[in-house]
Amino acid sequence: MTASLSTHLPPAQPIAHNASMSFSGKGRDFLRLLITGSLFQIPTFGFYRFWLITKLRRHLWANTQIDGEAFEYTGTAKELLIGFLIALAVLVPLYIVYGILGIILEEQIAFASVPLVVIMYVLAHFGSYRARKYRASRTIFRGVRFWMKGSGWAYAMRAILWDLATLLTIGLALPWAMASLERYRMRHTYFGSIQGDFVGTGWSLFKRGWWVWVMGLALLAGFIILVAALSKLGDGDAETALQLIPGVIVLIVLALLPLAMAIFTRWHIDGLRFGDVTAASNFRAGTYYSLFFKLIFSSLGFLLAFSLVVGLNVLLFHFIFANAVADMEEFSWTWFGTGVLAVFAYLIALLGFGVLQRYFLGRGLWAAIVTSTTVTNLQAVDEAVAAGQPAGVLGEGLADALDFNVGI
Repeated sequence: MTASLSTHLPPAQPIAHNASMSFSGKGRDFLRLLITGSLFQIPTFGFYRFWLITKLRRHLWANTQIDGEAFEYTGTAKELLIGFLIALAVLVPLYIVYGILGIILEEQIAFASVPLVVIMYVLAHFGSYRARKYRASRTIFRGVRFWMKGSGWAYAMRAILWDLATLLTIGLALPWAMASLERYRMRHTYFGSIQGDFVGTGWSLFKRGWWVWVMGLALLAGFIILVAALSKLGDGDAETALQLIPGVIVLIVLALLPLAMAIFTRWHIDGLRFGDVTAASNFRAGTYYSLFFKLIFSSLGFLLAFSLVVGLNVLLFHFIFANAVADMEEFSWTWFGTGVLAVFAYLIALLGFGVLQRYFLGRGLWAAIVTSTTVTNLQAVDEAVAAGQPAGVLGEGLADALDFNVGI
């Protein structure tokens, strides 16, 4: 009787295993890569950035582990350089045509620039999808490659329609836009033979973050009402307050963006799927605010220290050389040298801010998101079979040429 019953019992279900993600990279190692790589960009006229980006990605991928097993990044600097050159071959003729139109249609230059802006806007969406496709196909876990299908042009059209809907609804459609676009990306993403998916919905994101949207609109509306009230009273400060509206909008965005990004990050990770593999995040807004303020204060500290160094050098230069210049030829060469030093100082300042941004919002945010994520049913990827081919490099090239490839 016992044997008979046992033959009709359903097979035992495997116990779900929760695997924590971890990040083992050292901040000083990443900072050293950033500083040396940034300095090398000066004598190479910026072309070393392709090698810098590759080294940074290899560092982040290699130090990101799930259950002790690390990822691998197989992209090369040569691929990034080739992609950039291909993108230039596409963009340079557009800029030339725009320049010619600007000469021919001098009085209608504003109208003539509209087609160029539209083309760049479409290419930005196309390039973002192709760039993700490139990075996915250069990512390996357990010896199996990630890869993507799907059309960059189809994605661009979807993104443009959703941007229009978001604009017409004053941002209300944004959660549904994010869900739809991420669903398209993930359903065209594969880990070997296992297809990805995204189960997050626009409604679930809206329920989590609607109050942030309302708070932002309320703060902006309150300020506009205040300006209107001052204007009716004939107060002279009304015009000044009106000029402050753009600055107020920026401050509202800066104040609420970390909170919105934390909500989005948890929602996004919770919705990711690869077959039976699921993910969950406990990322906190406080972490984002901490990194955000570290970036602000470190940037202010760097600016102060840099200004002091430059100021002392200018005073020293004036004290030593001002009275030593005997004729105009020497005077001209002296000022030429001063101009070169000024350009060099500007590049150092620009690269310094870039280093801080990549360190805190690149590495810092990456590590925080990784360590707050838990993966369930990781054993399901054992069924994955190698599939897919490395994607082309055009997307990364467009991302770099159009300067919208934010982050690492």
